[in-house]
Amino acid sequence: MVAFFLPAIPSKSESFDMSTGSHQEPAENGPSALEANTLIGLTSEGRRTEAATLAHRLIERFPLHEFGWKVLGAVLKQMGRSAEALLPMQNSLALMPGDPEAHSNLGNALQDIGRLNDAVICYRRALQIKPELAEAHYNQADALNNLGRLDDAIAAYGRAQQAKPDFAAAHANLAVALYHLGRLNETVTSCRRALAIKSDLVEAHDNLGAALHDLGRLDDAVARHRRALAIRPDFGAAHDNLGNVLRALGRYVDALTSHRRALAIKPEFAEAHGNLGNTQNDMGRVEGAVASYRRALAIKPDYAEAHNNLANAYKTLGRYADALASHHRALAINPDFPVAHSNLIFTIDMSPGIDLAAMHQERRRWDEIHAAPLAATHRPHPNPPDPERRLRIGYVSADFREHSAAYAFGAMLTQFDPARFEVFAYSNTTREDTLSRRLQQGVSGWRPIVGQSDEAVAALIRQDRIDILVDLSGHSAGNRLLVFARKPAPLQVTAWGYATGTGLQAMDAFFADAVVVPPEDRQHFTEEVRYLPCVVPWSFPPQAFPEVNPLPALTAPGITFGSLNRLAKVSAQAIDTWSRVLLATPGSRMLLKTGEFDDAGTRARVMQAFTEAGVDPARIVLMGKTSWHDHVGAFGRVDIALDPYPHGGGVTTLEGLMMGVPVVTLRWPTVVGRLSASILTTLGLTDWIAETPDAYVSLARQKAEDLVALADLRQRLRPLFGASVIGDPAAYVVAVEQEYRTLWRRWCTRDQSRPPTVTGGRMPDSNR
Repeated sequence: MVAFFLPAIPSKSESFDMSTGSHQEPAENGPSALEANTLIGLTSEGRRTEAATLAHRLIERFPLHEFGWKVLGAVLKQMGRSAEALLPMQNSLALMPGDPEAHSNLGNALQDIGRLNDAVICYRRALQIKPELAEAHYNQADALNNLGRLDDAIAAYGRAQQAKPDFAAAHANLAVALYHLGRLNETVTSCRRALAIKSDLVEAHDNLGAALHDLGRLDDAVARHRRALAIRPDFGAAHDNLGNVLRALGRYVDALTSHRRALAIKPEFAEAHGNLGNTQNDMGRVEGAVASYRRALAIKPDYAEAHNNLANAYKTLGRYADALASHHRALAINPDFPVAHSNLIFTIDMSPGIDLAAMHQERRRWDEIHAAPLAATHRPHPNPPDPERRLRIGYVSADFREHSAAYAFGAMLTQFDPARFEVFAYSNTTREDTLSRRLQQGVSGWRPIVGQSDEAVAALIRQDRIDILVDLSGHSAGNRLLVFARKPAPLQVTAWGYATGTGLQAMDAFFADAVVVPPEDRQHFTEEVRYLPCVVPWSFPPQAFPEVNPLPALTAPGITFGSLNRLAKVSAQAIDTWSRVLLATPGSRMLLKTGEFDDAGTRARVMQAFTEAGVDPARIVLMGKTSWHDHVGAFGRVDIALDPYPHGGGVTTLEGLMMGVPVVTLRWPTVVGRLSASILTTLGLTDWIAETPDAYVSLARQKAEDLVALADLRQRLRPLFGASVIGDPAAYVVAVEQEYRTLWRRWCTRDQSRPPTVTGGRMPDSNR
């Protein structure tokens, strides 16, 4: 998660009415015009110490006149001594209770010391006296904004603008409130209005860049942040936010430079430390990311986003207990943090020792806290209940791009039957690529939803008259489960992208198979479990696979085991089991490949784990990030793949099989621990599935001993794969469309005037 730092206009808009015309009383009753003008002049010139001294003298001479008290309060506040300013401001008001500017300025001082509710009362009193006082509306809006009363703040900013149309700061700070409500297009409009009035308003340029970033307009965002920095080169927030955009563009080295410039300007900038950690994490420098997150938390212990991101880094390092603790800390600080809660679920799925029941209990908690309250927004669906008509299917994903998930589900968007279905893609992807364009060409309608609120996306889906809406993300990054919580379509399904069940009462079905969800496990799922031929299809690779080479062990001195899964899946238990495999197989070695190995600290840590298990480091080969073609080409060096656990491979297993490399897998009692078992079962290779860690070690050793069988299987795997339903996307899509039709027919037969009854673990009408 990126932590943007959106600066509002930093100083309150003061409301001083100290014109000499207001102070013409004789010297014995109050200060003379000359004295008043002198004091005002010292204040306007910034000579605050002299102004405070003269104000004290006037108070000594005229203690019952409000002018000296009023100016003293204003000067003390300007000097950063707001707490001391309260007494003279209050004395001024006691002497002149009808002074609206004095009420507003007292509100500013109270806001400075954190007494926000008292400040709002002061602004309200000022506006009762002088409703057209724009500065009071503006300052009231700032206080409401800081109280989290964003809708009230937006209304107050609007009143400030009505009273003073050219009030640039009011437009700029309205943009901040709109941003925090996710109303990004309105944020852009407000920033542009502020800049039309005051073109050098640096905060508005920077905040406009942040909103454009969230809208996926990355190049425009870079230009805005650079414009802010051209005006104010030492603007730390702009350097940090520029780094966020550069990171999104994949320009990691430039992003590091920007974050470090922000920290050179402001070393205690917690958000910049957190964003530096995000960039380091993306670069595979996970140990460095951990250090940056910890630094951010040392500065700002209640920084929920940093706790969440630290947890993700711990997960990557296989430190699951630490990851769970950090996720829980983030949620303790901010219970209404659905992203952190989804990340907690993702981490639980990877953690050894947590069973299926506990996993789904946490999913139900996610629903109860974040989604179930939205049930009140559900409305009847006007979709015609014709069981045989052409259906409109909507797919929602953040991965309509070069991503392993898209390699699996892509056929659903490109090989559907256009006579029976229309397909719409709702893309939460900020960076489109060749695969994105391929998917765009395949669908009936392409809807970018980056930066749009959940309410707006739900309204768009209703407008498109979607009959069946399909979630392709589950609880993985970029999910839009809160759109599904609003029930914008009559039927809602979760499948493929991170198909493990969501826990949402608003989700009708979960597409799985009888291996990943045996019949006895369906009771745990909120959704109805519907069986497909296999849980993971193979739609298309980003490019052609390399040719399958002969078995390396035929010419090498020993067998080569391998894992090309990302490191977050590689638990300590998996490394221990792999070490046992190596020790039980003389002359063998292990090849591991993942982008995290570009980090020296990560390589050393993993190598140490094998060494402590008794494996000679010379038997371990670590490879880092490469192109996809070179990545799958690395299977050419592997004889047998070893599946990690408790989270096994999915697309990585498919890629290995296409390269002729079979995989030894452990059937773990969770969905994510049975993906490879599902694939192998579909291919008729159940003899590669172990039921216990000990059996896993024995199976790997046994398979490694028969090179003739391995060499034969290596040449047969790709044709076997292609002949199966996994490798036949057209056949797989037909099976999926049959499920859609079955669900739709059933929906058409129910009483449309009554909401459906939701029960967990419902039996599917047909099993495949």
